[in-house]
Amino acid sequence: MESTPAIAVSGLSKSFGSLQALSEVSFSVPRGEIFAYLGPNGAGKTTTIRILAGLLPRDDGEVSICGTDVARDPVVVKERIGVVPDESNLYPELTCRRNLEYLGELYGLARGVRAQKAAELLSFFGLKDRGTTPFGALSKGLKRRLTIAAALVHDPEVVFLDEPTSGLDVPSARALRELIRTINRQGATVFLTTHNLQEAEALSQRVLILIKGRVAALGTPAEIRQRVQGLNLLAVTFSAEIEAAPLLRACPAVLQASRRNGTWRLEILETHAALEQLVAFAGGAGVRISEVSAVTASLEDAFMSFLKEGGPEAEALP
Repeated sequence: MESTPAIAVSGLSKSFGSLQALSEVSFSVPRGEIFAYLGPNGAGKTTTIRILAGLLPRDDGEVSICGTDVARDPVVVKERIGVVPDESNLYPELTCRRNLEYLGELYGLARGVRAQKAAELLSFFGLKDRGTTPFGALSKGLKRRLTIAAALVHDPEVVFLDEPTSGLDVPSARALRELIRTINRQGATVFLTTHNLQEAEALSQRVLILIKGRVAALGTPAEIRQRVQGLNLLAVTFSAEIEAAPLLRACPAVLQASRRNGTWRLEILETHAALEQLVAFAGGAGVRISEVSAVTASLEDAFMSFLKEGGPEAEALP
């Protein structure tokens, strides 16, 4: 039934020895949504994907794909999903076309059907002229495209993308994001993990933030940003390039600091006190503050706030 969620997870728990990787995780993803699943390294993101894909048993909880329990009927589930790992699992010595046709063969597609599907996917992903090129000879960006194409050979209802743009240059990442949007518009539900918070905010309808195996936040990007609107945030640019990290760490009014494109984004205790301290520290470093402005909390700010609440060990799980 179309009203059945594409993904339904209730009370999911998983441990590895003494490490609790997931603890009572619950969420659902409606059909046709792009859903971003975010967290620091070791938060449990890949473990979740492996359980949802039927590659890893759960300890407790309920998990279903399009109404089918993953543990009870894994074969049906695998027919309904496409999984794109963070590292490609295609054969480097096979051509791009042959890789796709071989996967179609594994899914039981007739020869003519898999040949047609391979041609369609090569065209869709801008690889039409690379059909006879060995996969191993492609650039990283083109390898990523073919890896995603391979997950779509059998027309899955749900596509899992694990760090799809990791390591790609800006043009390749932008092109791949547009392909993800197109895949979604054509009817696939997309479950996305990424360390790129701007990417998650641009692509997804809803976001889940996982910290130490627990759900820290779940909602639209706007709803999650709203939860941290009480943060005092400043964007600060110095008159010259300096090593500002030690300066900012020594500033008592600055709680968090991150740098992007020459501008420092600061979470502060109180604006007046922070500005006084920043001016003093900048003067001591032989520079001045050339620009300062108040900024609205972003999804990245919210993520860092939840991470801080999780404690310093939140970033240290193996």
